[in-house]
Amino acid sequence: MGPAYPPDRKQEFRDELEYLNESPLHDEDCADDDHSDGVTSLLEENARLRALVVRLTGLVLKSVAERG
Repeated sequence: MGPAYPPDRKQEFRDELEYLNESPLHDEDCADDDHSDGVTSLLEENARLRALVVRLTGLVLKSVAERG
């Protein structure tokens, strides 16, 4: 039987955040553009929500493992 938990995606998530932080959207030249500010805000919110999903998934899996 395979593992009870899905593969750990935390490293993939960290790599994605690192990529986003290195992207041109964080460049000071784009800071005046309202569109790029909106895109940056959306990307940051997306990353925050993904981190919450990872935490919630961990809590749910831990709870299920403790029951069984």
